[in-house]
Amino acid sequence: MKKAALLAFFHVLIASVFSFSAFSPVVHMHENASITKFKEPLIESNFKDLELDIDENASIGIAVNVVNDGSIDTLKTAKTVPQITLNNPVYGLMTLGHHRVSYDRGFIIPHHDDMYHLYQPVMSLQYQYLRSFVDSQKRLGLMAYAAHLGSPTLGMGISLGLNIERQFFKIRNTDFRYGFAMGVGVVTQPYHVKSNPTNRAIGSYGNAFGQLYLEGSRRITSRLSMQLGLRFSHFSNGAWKAPNLGINIPSVSIGISKNISTPALVSGEVASRLWNPFVSVRTGRKSLDIDDPRAYWVPVLEMGWDYRLSKHSSLRMAIATHADPFYRFKKFEKLEAFTPQNGLDAGISVGYHQRLGKWGMLFDLGWYLYKPNRGYKTPYFEALGISYHFNSHWTAIGRLKANKTTADLIEWGVVYYLN
Repeated sequence: MKKAALLAFFHVLIASVFSFSAFSPVVHMHENASITKFKEPLIESNFKDLELDIDENASIGIAVNVVNDGSIDTLKTAKTVPQITLNNPVYGLMTLGHHRVSYDRGFIIPHHDDMYHLYQPVMSLQYQYLRSFVDSQKRLGLMAYAAHLGSPTLGMGISLGLNIERQFFKIRNTDFRYGFAMGVGVVTQPYHVKSNPTNRAIGSYGNAFGQLYLEGSRRITSRLSMQLGLRFSHFSNGAWKAPNLGINIPSVSIGISKNISTPALVSGEVASRLWNPFVSVRTGRKSLDIDDPRAYWVPVLEMGWDYRLSKHSSLRMAIATHADPFYRFKKFEKLEAFTPQNGLDAGISVGYHQRLGKWGMLFDLGWYLYKPNRGYKTPYFEALGISYHFNSHWTAIGRLKANKTTADLIEWGVVYYLN
């Protein structure tokens, strides 16, 4: 009885708190009105009586009628359910966030002859802070990663970056999701010709970090969930400094997460036009040889089209050229004079761009149409990156381009959309 009474009291307490919070499962809006009671408008509409409905598991909320001057006309309690929505975003001004901690066990893939001595087990810890979007099953947040890379030759791998994930299937208390993270990383024991000559994987302290994962999550209490998943993590300096074979780590992860209430995120929309041409200018620094450590900047010019798939995603089709000095590189010799025939490549690519508010993630797969040196680089290339949208025309982009398992270039630049 005491336990039941405590649970009932706890539910009433939650109801009291959240009925005065900013949950809004149903929002009726008048013409040209926006919700301005909070720090910034989170929902805007030019339609009368816009109604947003959520599923039957919705948490406690309020229905708000907004008039043209932005003031609250009426404020009344909506249907109350003494259980906070779990694993699903709540439509409205507040939604669910997650604190998640994971432990991973994996190993380093020896994808090159110079890396077989680095084939060692890897242990890692990962922390994720994620916030849900009000209009989808997507989450966006931050990720912190720390791994012992199995030997004193490599030391530790540490990273901090952007984390994006999406739920794709749910059954009762269990849901399944895939995710992507990208950020900056540090490898504490890079190659050094005297002090660490056996590390042929990474030649610099600073690196890019990328991670793909697939996991299932099962709710165990009203606030806690357990996760089990598969991850693939990668450290690379994008050929910034030789050597750069890269570190690839497949792993199995187990974790626990706590659900919290956070301000809602609203997905940004791609351009309204079905086809939207763009031009992108980027550059990156590149060094390939340990004995001849000369480095060069590689300009990149890309032109293409975005084809809108939905409000928040698009298909990318592009043709790009790289003015890569390493087509003319010979160890210890002066570079040949540049000509379009010996210094430029050309390739086509198809990709996917997902918008999450002002942030976005993109994946590209391409094929070289022309290379001055057929033996240098594989016939195809792949790339993943993150974007930040300043407005409908200008977007900043950071992209890691690779040829098979070998990183080719970390590109930084801007994209200009014509429409």
